[in-house]
Amino acid sequence: MISICLPVYNYDITDLTDELLRQAKESNIDIEILVFDDFSISYYKKRNAAVSTLTNVSYLEFDQNLGRSKIRNRLADFAKGNWLLFMDCDIKPNSPQFLYNYNRAINEADVICGGIGYGPKPLNDKLLLRWKYGVRRESKNASRRQMSPHASFLSSNFMIKREVFHQIRFNEEISGYGHEDTLFGLDLKINNIPVYHINNPCIHLGIEPCFEYLAKTEKGIINLVRLLRIVPHQKKNLRRNIKLLRYYSFFRSIGLAYPLRWVFRVFNPIIRRLLCSTKPSIFLFDLYKMGLMAQVFNKPNLTEDTHVDFFNYMVAE
Repeated sequence: MISICLPVYNYDITDLTDELLRQAKESNIDIEILVFDDFSISYYKKRNAAVSTLTNVSYLEFDQNLGRSKIRNRLADFAKGNWLLFMDCDIKPNSPQFLYNYNRAINEADVICGGIGYGPKPLNDKLLLRWKYGVRRESKNASRRQMSPHASFLSSNFMIKREVFHQIRFNEEISGYGHEDTLFGLDLKINNIPVYHINNPCIHLGIEPCFEYLAKTEKGIINLVRLLRIVPHQKKNLRRNIKLLRYYSFFRSIGLAYPLRWVFRVFNPIIRRLLCSTKPSIFLFDLYKMGLMAQVFNKPNLTEDTHVDFFNYMVAE
């Protein structure tokens, strides 16, 4: 049996659940669907609670936000299947044979990744930066992902043997937004667990408006710096797998970290406006992330609680 694990936060998953049940019935695949709500607002709780009446669907609400790592571990703890299929709540299968494609690949490896895709160019200019970054950097075919299988791991759409997952699990010290899947991929590599990539993408529907995406990016950068401190033994591997860390390490080595911080402070408002324009530049976005890294890299006591304060500070600048 395949246990489909859906961590939900402020998103309507009724259509996704219906589609997965339809595909399972059509392909005669034994599944259960676990829907765990990670303290969404009441509107989404009321919408999603309707799936609790469906056959083979279990719905559970938490009275506090667990975060991206903990909620996935809790899903795995409750799952009964031999295989766990993890999917983000704001995606949809791109193929009507999505479950069949995973089921057919079960014997290929203990970890199978389907990939992520993006729809047509959005009409709303505020969504362009997130869409463009997704198309340019995240949407890759299986052969390209297989060139660096562990570094290409994404938690938004993957299937894993249950016993293998419990050997690794998501690191619950990583709270907040970003890079829990980076560490999971590295842990798979360290434990010599192969990752097999297939062309079975889900389309990312939950594209954030520009300024909301910039806020999440800033939180993700802070989480990346925190990750370096949480797992210091992984520093070399993280630098090897994350271009941003490699480039920033080079800048530091030639004494350009301080100038980068200064330039970022001065030009941050202008850069943000350009990124949220009708023609956002991914190269400029890379520079923006480098500037963020320079701002927070040496800051002590970074925690999830400092994210909002830091973001407000950056906006005020």
